[in-house]
Amino acid sequence: MNGQTKLSGRFTLPGTSLNLYRMGYGAMQLAGPGVWGLPPNIDEAVAVLRNAVAAGVNHIDTSDYYGPTVTNQLIKQVLHPYPEDLVIVTKVGYRRGSAKSWLPALSRQELIQAVEGNLRNLGLEVLDIVNLRVGGNAGPIEGSIE
Repeated sequence: MNGQTKLSGRFTLPGTSLNLYRMGYGAMQLAGPGVWGLPPNIDEAVAVLRNAVAAGVNHIDTSDYYGPTVTNQLIKQVLHPYPEDLVIVTKVGYRRGSAKSWLPALSRQELIQAVEGNLRNLGLEVLDIVNLRVGGNAGPIEGSIE
């Protein structure tokens, strides 16, 4: 694909003016093995990001808990300032434990900290899309997350 090729299936995200192509780039594997630490080859990770955008990908799915923080910091380093039509989609709802574990982080304070961390590590003032990730054995929490 060349830089002029757009990935098929463009749609407008309901309730917004965001135009996305159906195929984006999931950045989870930019981090090291087990989604922890730096990637084994930084130059290859940089090339993947640049090639994805050059191929017409206009949204990247990431999270601060990939690495942790490694993936978002790499995206910022390589792509910031972001192309005008690039949408960063991020997730909150988990954090990484010291043993590389995935720990639910669903309290009000944890969600606020996650959003703030994503903003900081991506170099953004606003997050276009934030997905709340719940699942596994994490049951419902008491009260609203509003």
